[in-house]
Amino acid sequence: MMKKTNHLFWLAIPLTVSALLTGCEQPGEALTTRKQRENEAEILTYISQNNINATKTDQGVWFFRIKANPTGQTPLTGDEVRYHYVARRLDGVVVDSTNTLSDIPASVILASGNTTGITLGKYAAILQLKQGETGSVLVPASLDGGRVGSLLLPQYSPVRYDVRIVSVRTEKQQIENYIRTNNLIVTTLTSDSIRVIKTLTQPTDSAAVAVGKTIKVNYTGYRLDGSTFDGTYAATSRDLQIGAQGVVLPGLENGLKTLRAGEKATIIFPSLLGYGNIGSRAQNGAIIIAPYSPIRYDVQVFSVK
Repeated sequence: MMKKTNHLFWLAIPLTVSALLTGCEQPGEALTTRKQRENEAEILTYISQNNINATKTDQGVWFFRIKANPTGQTPLTGDEVRYHYVARRLDGVVVDSTNTLSDIPASVILASGNTTGITLGKYAAILQLKQGETGSVLVPASLDGGRVGSLLLPQYSPVRYDVRIVSVRTEKQQIENYIRTNNLIVTTLTSDSIRVIKTLTQPTDSAAVAVGKTIKVNYTGYRLDGSTFDGTYAATSRDLQIGAQGVVLPGLENGLKTLRAGEKATIIFPSLLGYGNIGSRAQNGAIIIAPYSPIRYDVQVFSVK
């Protein structure tokens, strides 16, 4: 699948502002316009006073590189990026940061317009950097995710983010690292990149899971951070008809088809066979599975009929 960074969600903000300005004027619009102009003037003054060689990006923020790593991996759509950051006002007061002392970075999965859990300013910095690089962005308040402001960082204040990319991992790299870290031994690697780790095997005369069969199965779904999101759980089981459209995720079904009655296994598969580039949300909008997230299922097949 071709990876391509999409900036549509960045364009939504200026398009919305433009639409407002061309309609009936309201008091809030004049304030917004004035603050945007003041933010730009503050940022340009800051750049001049600090002799910074900054470039304005397509997203409308000013970027400058502090430490380069030309051979570092470039973050692309679908990748997981772990990063440290320090946010500060233009007068130098620090208003937020990751835990650099204990080396606990933040992380985000790049999903273009579906990216969640990060401000637009930090996202803009990540798009400019490679693994091992450090850089800064100067961000107008109107492009920083619609924040409401605080005592440390008022609503209409521009902000500087210093960002260091700790790691960039594709889905394949995430899965391989997870398997290695958890000392799992893959017993089957399918043609569609499903990893099956059998933890209890049965003789070849046991009934095989196949299309058209109904199986009684117990399963639990995990994100790769170890948290659960789905399952029959320990006390119950479920009857599944293999091959019935939309009954289970393709990755889970295809992994089950490598098993026999009485077997247990861990099945790990990429997002293409799970929730894809959209992810999954609860009815209240809460994220269940982020876009481009690989998934793990622990399963036990009780019977095949």
